[in-house]
Amino acid sequence: MSSPLLWILSPALLGVGLLFYRGKYQWLPTLIAGIASLLLAWIAWQLPIGVVMRLGTLNLEISPSLVVLGRSFTLSRAHMPLLTLLYLFQALWLFGGYLARPGVLFTPLTLICLALLVAALAVQPFLYAALLICMAALLLIPVLLREKAKPGLGLQRYLQFQVFAVPFILFTGWILSGVEANPSNTMLVLRASMLLALGFGFLLALFPFHSWIPLLGGESHPYVFGYTVFFLPATGMIFALSFFDRYAWLRDADFNAPLLLAGGLMALLGGLWAAHERQLGRMFGYAAVLLSGYCVQAIGLGGAAGVQALFALLIGQGLAVWAWATALSRLPQQEATTPEGLTAQATSQPLTIAVLLLALGSLAGLPLLGVFHGRLAVLDETMVQAPWAALAALAGSLGLLAAAYRLLAATLAAQGQRAKGWVEEAQPADNSKASDLQHIYIWGFAAFSAILLFGSGLFPQLFLSAVPELAALFSQLVR
Repeated sequence: MSSPLLWILSPALLGVGLLFYRGKYQWLPTLIAGIASLLLAWIAWQLPIGVVMRLGTLNLEISPSLVVLGRSFTLSRAHMPLLTLLYLFQALWLFGGYLARPGVLFTPLTLICLALLVAALAVQPFLYAALLICMAALLLIPVLLREKAKPGLGLQRYLQFQVFAVPFILFTGWILSGVEANPSNTMLVLRASMLLALGFGFLLALFPFHSWIPLLGGESHPYVFGYTVFFLPATGMIFALSFFDRYAWLRDADFNAPLLLAGGLMALLGGLWAAHERQLGRMFGYAAVLLSGYCVQAIGLGGAAGVQALFALLIGQGLAVWAWATALSRLPQQEATTPEGLTAQATSQPLTIAVLLLALGSLAGLPLLGVFHGRLAVLDETMVQAPWAALAALAGSLGLLAAAYRLLAATLAAQGQRAKGWVEEAQPADNSKASDLQHIYIWGFAAFSAILLFGSGLFPQLFLSAVPELAALFSQLVR
């Protein structure tokens, strides 16, 4: 058995099989896919690659490579921590879908999508990863499009920009072969740099190619949107690191300052726009722009510090994005899309709104919450290399924190009005809306979210202990 068969082909085939499920129990595919993801994460954590294991009279070896149509897919022992992390997050998103209700296609298509993203990290030559990431992005379109709704401007731009990224990255690979042979050719270096910047600008939705993110956040289901803005950029960032790890001239070139400034600008604009945004879905999109800005700054730091900061950010941000997306999905999308909507829902959805505010505070980088440690590491190193970029990113975090304060004020205003009897006078009581305090699954979700968000902030040595092993995947960058 080979590792690509186990972590790429088997989840893809399971996802295809679940597409044809038409049974009575809609939760069954989610349960099967979630258990399978946990099993694959456990296997990646426990079983070694390329080592013969004896099971009774049987000898079992998981080989690292598989050749398909002349292309090699390799998942070595260095990939195992990353595979464990990806499939753990996949299981988290699948089980959270029971509360979020993202649609019947979410479970099978995201399972196939993750298989494609893992294939993108394993394929050799690695430039074909751009094609696989684009295929994964296209696969998510059916679940991003709401039922009986026409494709909006955000979905159209999402499709266009993801497709535009492919030729630029592939042309970059063709030019890079010439740069390796003749690194003193400044014209080739300039062309390769421009194509690389455009390709990853489209792929990662970097400024000014980010406009589809807030638009799509306002159009699509919050849970599907959250999955998209976490998994696709995370894989794209890791793919970008592979360029710096592979090509010595990229490591020697002075790309750190432009990346730090670009990341700081993205964080600043994302935070300021979020502070002024009223629609919660689009606010989610601007928060995602801010998160990408910090990740770009982590890449711009270079070396082991930058790689480890990036993985620390991805872990903390992944937990907070999941909690935000799940909580936002539980709110009535036609009623609670503005701060005033939260005011109306505060009495019937107190637990859900509490998780929403906690997740937004974590995304803003509040201390004691999970994102804080990775963000502090990025700001600390960036302040040394580019102080203005660090100040811009910090201002963006303050803007997102202002958005969280605005939502908190709207919620507290509802509680104050209720205490004074104003709500009963202004609106008749709606007994048809049961409080989420009576829902045992919401209690479990709130408790689990609090444990994840506070636990990753208070006990970083537990949640971030695998960061050095994740960073070791890029041996040239961390040496």
